[in-house]
Amino acid sequence: MTTTTVPAPGLEQRRAAAIEESGWGARFRLLQPRNLCFWVYLLAVALGARQLYELAAPTAEVFAEANLAAVGSAGVFGLLFVLFLRHVDRYERTPASLAVAAFVGGGIAAPWAMALPGNAALMDLYGKLFGQAWATDWKAGLTAPFVEETAKAAVFVLLLGLAPRVIRTVYDGLIVGAFVGLGFQVLEDMLYGQNSAYENFGVDQVGSVLHTFVLRSATGVASHAMYTAIFAAGIIYLVGTRAQPRRVGRGVLLVLGAMLVHGTWDSAAALADGNGFAVSGLMLAITLASVAILLLALRWGAHRERGYLHDVLAPEVEAGVLTDVELQALVGERSHRRRDRRAAVRARAEGVSRRREKHVLAAALDLAHDLSDSDGQVSPAVKHSRAEIDRLRHR
Repeated sequence: MTTTTVPAPGLEQRRAAAIEESGWGARFRLLQPRNLCFWVYLLAVALGARQLYELAAPTAEVFAEANLAAVGSAGVFGLLFVLFLRHVDRYERTPASLAVAAFVGGGIAAPWAMALPGNAALMDLYGKLFGQAWATDWKAGLTAPFVEETAKAAVFVLLLGLAPRVIRTVYDGLIVGAFVGLGFQVLEDMLYGQNSAYENFGVDQVGSVLHTFVLRSATGVASHAMYTAIFAAGIIYLVGTRAQPRRVGRGVLLVLGAMLVHGTWDSAAALADGNGFAVSGLMLAITLASVAILLLALRWGAHRERGYLHDVLAPEVEAGVLTDVELQALVGERSHRRRDRRAAVRARAEGVSRRREKHVLAAALDLAHDLSDSDGQVSPAVKHSRAEIDRLRHR
């Protein structure tokens, strides 16, 4: 076993301040009867569920195969995306209850209680003002960015009101917003799959749904999850929190960027004038632009998260649990992270394999989570994480 020293008081104070300011380790509770946001959220979900039932119930028995295929295929996509979000959420894990609330709000309240009637009203207005021919080409691209993005943003704002101690940084906004958008996307994919079966008059229901699922998955990189993650990060910048001072310029850039890529995607056919090659090229360009905006938001958001991670783990370096090189590998700039991780592996203690040193870095993140959950105190989970790091070094 390694011997550890007591961290300097200043480092412990900085750790406590970082945990308090960031909200790391804070719990989320949906049931808040004294919070108006709870009742508005509950009403929106109830109205959305009622609308969904009224649409699906009349044909549920006839198109049972299509419905099951749509639920299964969309569920697989959703599960894979959740695993991806869990991998990306590396600094502080979003509480599972908050992720579920975001998914349900995005999948039930946003599309059925807000976006569906809003889209129908605005599209009808476009047809009356500019004619059906114009509306057919442009109504989707000039409706969805305004109606759907604001509907999903409304759900995110309600969650922000319910979880002000949990959603404090831009990175929090990105992750929670992605769960809201994922819920919207999964339910939308189910709807598109069912519609494809309806259009074929119920012939080969499963095949029709799976064909639509594959097509939407292949072009689904630029998706509601991405749009809402970017939009929600912009909201955090616009409103500001205890952990994130207001940055109106960045907020406006991200909000408008999400709406622009969404609108351009839905208008690709009209912009390309129906040319198949032009549509494909435009969709590729939009996807790349979406990814670029997302990476920019991630880079902006990660800067503050790395600072918090540094303050949480710095006392562990002083105590001898981690090394300076390992801490740098965890909190260094994203562009240098691979280099820093290689440096930590090269500087590993004698007898520690490269693979075990990589496991040490992963265990250090677990230690940071456990320290945040315990408000920096020595809990059983913290003791276990420290012992696991020691075991990896000496087994």
